[in-house]
Amino acid sequence: MEYKSRISYLRDKISESDIDTLFISNKDNIRYYSGFTGTFAFLLISKEKSIIITDSRYTLRAEEESPDYEIYQLKSGDNWIENSTNITNTKIIGYEGDHVSVNLLNQLKKRAEKINEWKDFSEKITLGRIIKSEEEVRILQETINISDSAFNTVSKKINIGMTEKDVAWEMEKEMRELGAESPSFDTIVASGINGSKPHHSPTDKLINNNEAITIDMGAKYRGYCSDLTRTIFIGEPDEKFKKIYTTVLRAQLISMETAQPEMTGEGIDKIARDIITAEGYGEYFGHSLGHGVGIEIHENPGVGPTSKNIIKPGMVYTIEPGIYIENWGGIRIEDMVIMTESGNNLISHALKETY
Repeated sequence: MEYKSRISYLRDKISESDIDTLFISNKDNIRYYSGFTGTFAFLLISKEKSIIITDSRYTLRAEEESPDYEIYQLKSGDNWIENSTNITNTKIIGYEGDHVSVNLLNQLKKRAEKINEWKDFSEKITLGRIIKSEEEVRILQETINISDSAFNTVSKKINIGMTEKDVAWEMEKEMRELGAESPSFDTIVASGINGSKPHHSPTDKLINNNEAITIDMGAKYRGYCSDLTRTIFIGEPDEKFKKIYTTVLRAQLISMETAQPEMTGEGIDKIARDIITAEGYGEYFGHSLGHGVGIEIHENPGVGPTSKNIIKPGMVYTIEPGIYIENWGGIRIEDMVIMTESGNNLISHALKETY
């Protein structure tokens, strides 16, 4: 991975600001900027120093995974925040305000009295991850391939009498067998009227004949996430299902094909939302059209009705319109795309029904 260039990005942001050191505590940002995969660490990055702070459980791992960093080993009773920031000669520090609790921040301030000011630097730290490198795209492609293959295999085995939990387990097991570290989130399997709940948790409800099943699933592989949703029908679909499914599919395909670089997330969302609204289902599409995917399952860029961010080449995100009607059910179709200089490139390819 390109950890040196990522550290350089942060140092450029430090140079553009009045802070002299960054304090990173979010585990996803720690992994992105250092490669460290342990569960306990902090990063300190200044113009001259890159330090990873951890304890004896992880020092050897940090040496192996984060060779671009000096190791500061925590010891019992150690005022590590003061001692480590003395190494970087820190007076003004940037931190992740969207991750550090008020309680932790107060403790850090109390223990590092020589620091004059703590400034929220969350946005600049996180935005460093928004454009994916070629290597990241390769990993994301491998990750979504796992989800695609798992869905294609397991969806053919879904039978009447299985429970939603059974289907979720089979999907997760198949992804594991294909090399996933874990699911990237709790698998959603929503059958029948449960489909009206976009983030339904699988239950012991039995799969019945003549009902829809929405499956939202993803794998985590080499630290990166995938996200895929398909709605399938067991039995013979009626005309209402066909109409709504076709509306959702058309909204997805047209927004996917029409989106161009430099459009806003809001503008891409509007393409799909206008199609669904024109068919009379606008009030039943309650969530954003999509979201970025990377080390986290939901990250920048946003693709929703109020998303002002500009979609640029190298951004990976989802396109996932849905319609959810109480006491009837729901339909969602989701794929991952990468924006290129000429438009979206589809990177998920699981079987997709047409009706």
